[in-house]
Amino acid sequence: MLRLRDFFHLDAVDTFVAEITGGGPGLIVVAGLDPRAEHQELASGRGTLLRILMREFMESHPAARCMTVGEGPGVLRVPRAFRDRAESLVVRPPYTWASRIAEAAQRRPDLLVIDRLDSESIPAALDAARSGRRVLSQVDTLFRGAGVVRQLRHLGASRETLDGLAWIVSVQRMPTLCPHCKRPAPLDSDLLSHLRDRFPHVRNLAAAGYVRADGCEHCGQTGYHGTVMAFDIFRAGSKSGRESGGLPMADYALRLAQLGYLSPDDALHFEADRFQRMYDLLVSGERALADSNAALERKLAELETAHHVLEQRTEALISLQEIGQSLLASTDLGDLAKQVCRRARDLCGADRAILYWLHDDDRAEVLAVSGWDDELAHQPVDAALVREIAAGPDPTRYRRWPPGVESRGPLEDGFTLRAGLAVPLHAEDRCIGAMIVHTTRRANFEPGESALFQTFAHQAALAIQRAGLIQQLWDQIAALEAAQAELAQKERMERELELARQVQQSVLPKTFPQVPGFRFAARNEPARQVGGDFYDVIWLDDDHFGVAVADVSDKGLASALYMALTRSLLLAEARRARSPSAVLINVNDLLLELGQPNMFVTVLYGVVERAARRLTYARGGHDYPLLLRDGHAQELHGQGMVLGLLPSDRMRVENETIMLHPGDRLVLYTDGLTDVMNPDNALYGADRFTALLLDLLDQPTEDLCAAIFEALAEYRGSAPQFDDMTLLVVDVE
Repeated sequence: MLRLRDFFHLDAVDTFVAEITGGGPGLIVVAGLDPRAEHQELASGRGTLLRILMREFMESHPAARCMTVGEGPGVLRVPRAFRDRAESLVVRPPYTWASRIAEAAQRRPDLLVIDRLDSESIPAALDAARSGRRVLSQVDTLFRGAGVVRQLRHLGASRETLDGLAWIVSVQRMPTLCPHCKRPAPLDSDLLSHLRDRFPHVRNLAAAGYVRADGCEHCGQTGYHGTVMAFDIFRAGSKSGRESGGLPMADYALRLAQLGYLSPDDALHFEADRFQRMYDLLVSGERALADSNAALERKLAELETAHHVLEQRTEALISLQEIGQSLLASTDLGDLAKQVCRRARDLCGADRAILYWLHDDDRAEVLAVSGWDDELAHQPVDAALVREIAAGPDPTRYRRWPPGVESRGPLEDGFTLRAGLAVPLHAEDRCIGAMIVHTTRRANFEPGESALFQTFAHQAALAIQRAGLIQQLWDQIAALEAAQAELAQKERMERELELARQVQQSVLPKTFPQVPGFRFAARNEPARQVGGDFYDVIWLDDDHFGVAVADVSDKGLASALYMALTRSLLLAEARRARSPSAVLINVNDLLLELGQPNMFVTVLYGVVERAARRLTYARGGHDYPLLLRDGHAQELHGQGMVLGLLPSDRMRVENETIMLHPGDRLVLYTDGLTDVMNPDNALYGADRFTALLLDLLDQPTEDLCAAIFEALAEYRGSAPQFDDMTLLVVDVE
């Protein structure tokens, strides 16, 4: 699950988040605009921030209990590591928001999370906060700070109950300048004057290094690429965030401009841009409502027309039934097809008809014609064109020349197609072909003729299916043969996957470099035939070697290929640079250039200076390694982000250094070991994993790896393995 540190933000946000999650009772409101799917470009990230605050609270209060209230158990996703301390109440009839929130408050949780604030839930949420509960919720709004307070009043919160409001954290996503084309842009006197008027409390406005972006091929000439979160943190009971020690969004935007993420104009006019986006959203909604009303009116007119046509065609339908009986009596497919074309022309008043038959093996042919050249019969045509004609359930206008008929022009043909109808042929919920009729005399077909044509097509489809039963049986035999071939292909693919697994396992080192004073052991078990984890010990020179463990997002063949690419890049870059952070940044750049989009990898890479026993390492978003020393386990921390998602100028990867002592044991692993679930869906967890390592402290290195995997397999039991599992152990002799 994402954390706040996974996103770029100003350091001041961390301070406020710590104060919010560590404070006393009260309602904490996360505010932002999250429109429906068709307007996701306006999404603020409010829901993500709500889950981040929930996680931050649970991590900072290890014994805290959490309750969630929402319209479904999966609406508020509690991080897997805290599910044993969380409980959900679902709002479904006969329960209401007020009753569920009151029930949750009576159970006295340390944190009560409510999915949304509206007129139904706001009074109960404030009552729970005033009763001494810490309440976390969210509201869909374009406002922030005091504006959110006014909106809560409008939705039903009274002035007396608002004393239960503690914090309002507003979030908005802002487009950032393109890193490829942004350049320094000194402030002119007019813009500096506007900034001073807008931010009179900020000193040295002209001293910052402002930038602008003119547009390039990377950003589509817009000057913007990507987004960044902007925060407004408001302490309830004040007129502004600044007066209470809060963080106004205007100041936040100015600081982003001073850091080069926004232009000075963006910081100065971000309020106007925000209201313009809201206006665009309202206009879009109004337009969609108007389109829906127009569509309903058109549908009503069509229904009235169809009703009138049905009344006029009662006698024609009786005649159509007699035609259907005649068609069903025919057993010869060729004669039946010709009869269908003639009858279709008579019913619709058309002068040309053509019938297509779609075979099960994706072939199509002209089965019969009437009014066209008889030589067209039994000619093959493109099956895709026939399927396109038969895509809908109703007759459609078709003024083009039918598939398989070549037009030479009105002068040579001697006529012009003025109107046409195409109808699919369905029998027993299966499409068997299509039929097209044309007229060269009238401008269009009447609605009644179209409805009659559709009814006749249903009768004709059943008759054609019956007459073609023998050929369908032969087609089924061919389909069985094709299925056998497909089964053989599947078996070949399985053999190839097994071969790929063997190749991948051969890539992972089975033996390690002989380094005096150090001993290595490793173990890897992919969740599928091929996995996305890898480990390595890299000989750099006589006094340096590298250790690495990595975990690629997702599983399967795609992640295995990404793993192979990452390992190759890491090996190449490790021999070019001694700084682990520089190696990871170089690998990140190459992954952005060569890797697959929407994939990323977490990496822990360290370099050991053998003689000095000095370990320098960097985390690319990976789990913290463990150092076992004197019977205790110590997590090795460090800042770092995953590789393959963000450009390096937005990456935070730092080197950390620690001295190794004789008898130390360094444990590097992927989260597949700590995320093992038993049949009761109970997580194994990092604490239990650390305790296991300490219990096995006296085991030799290789025996330790085997014992750990045996213990995890015993805990998992019959439950499936969800993630790849990798372990690398380094002993200092």
